[in-house]
Amino acid sequence: MSKIYIVRHGETEWNKIQRAQGCSNDIPLSYEGRVQAMAIAKRLKDENIDLFYSSDLKRAYETACIIAKEHNKEVEKCKEFREISLGDWEGLNFNIIQEKYNDIYNVWRKSPHLAIIPNAEKIPDIVSRAIGKLEKILNENKEKNILIVSHGITIKVMLSVLMGMEVTNIHKIRQDNTSLNILEYDGESYDILLINDTCHLKEIEI
Repeated sequence: MSKIYIVRHGETEWNKIQRAQGCSNDIPLSYEGRVQAMAIAKRLKDENIDLFYSSDLKRAYETACIIAKEHNKEVEKCKEFREISLGDWEGLNFNIIQEKYNDIYNVWRKSPHLAIIPNAEKIPDIVSRAIGKLEKILNENKEKNILIVSHGITIKVMLSVLMGMEVTNIHKIRQDNTSLNILEYDGESYDILLINDTCHLKEIEI
């Protein structure tokens, strides 16, 4: 049996102002984001985690390194766990996106797998790269417990697939900054133990 810990990265300045980050803008953690990362690190320090993986983007890698430090472990960067590329939306505030790309935005909210955002990655591409990488890691590290730090949309897509949900429902899954998701994998199927848990943030003051 393997246990899988999936954590969303800590807050960035762009998160605070509702600006689309995607993957071409490599935004680091804000001060608040580092405090959040230290809180989840404290929460997980007594967990038996064998391997640490992260998106190669700064906000995820910084979060993962803060967590892994408590275990004296290194973090392996994996571009497969990057956030979705949002193409022409990247760098824009979501209210501007809604105004400028209203029709596409409405499709994105209702049927994200059908949305064609200019120059952006599509949902099936995330399924292929992120789930493909997870399965490869699990096959190569049987009975190991792993932690992955990734991004909001990517995690929602991963959880949808692992829970057997349609990817049309990704926006029904909430993922707050440094939220914790825990799954168990028995070699054939996944059991969801925890989703979007942020109880560690109640103990901090920012």
